[in-house]
Amino acid sequence: MAVSALLVLVLAIPAVATVPTGSTAPTSASQIPNLDAVKAEVIAYYTSGNYEREASSVTRAATAFVDEQLRHHPRKPAVVLDIDDTALSDYGYESSHDFGYDDASYNRDIDAEAFPAIAPTLAFVKHVQREGVAVFFITGRRVPQRAVTIGNLMRVGYPKPAGLYLRPVSDHRHSIIPFKSHARAEIQGLGYTVLLSIGDQWSDLRGGHAERDFKLPNPMYLIP
Repeated sequence: MAVSALLVLVLAIPAVATVPTGSTAPTSASQIPNLDAVKAEVIAYYTSGNYEREASSVTRAATAFVDEQLRHHPRKPAVVLDIDDTALSDYGYESSHDFGYDDASYNRDIDAEAFPAIAPTLAFVKHVQREGVAVFFITGRRVPQRAVTIGNLMRVGYPKPAGLYLRPVSDHRHSIIPFKSHARAEIQGLGYTVLLSIGDQWSDLRGGHAERDFKLPNPMYLIP
């Protein structure tokens, strides 16, 4: 999750809602899923183990893709990952805040290095690093949070990354896509072959500069 006022939470309904461009407003409440029922479904999805099973399916496919690409001996192979709800889980924060969000409480948890590892992603990272692949993280967290972010990653078992790109405090664009795609381009500019990018948002992945994209599930919020 990006630490930004631009965060759009699926389950935190704003006081004045706007209909997305190209969408049609519901004409009846019966067309809208009940909010409490949706929250209960999200909780059941995570606590049943179904989230981890689905995430494992994605990371197994990503591992197989990397292993296949390495057979062709790419120059300086690398992978790129998002952090929140890709490498570290925000589910505990979200569920304890009734699937809402505010900068102050979220930043306190970042400072406390409170986020656990997503086990399938951790296994993927350890595997590719053993194979000599450089691991980069690109996150919507802001530049001043570098030290606590690296601390949280390493505390839960991630090896020290080859690089960590954090969003500048001055970047207030509506979408995270320009920042993340530019960071991947910078990694390519260093001579790396970016074999794949993994994220939980489509905005983590769009903009190119990776051979292939893999999306982890996230039913809790959307980031443009």
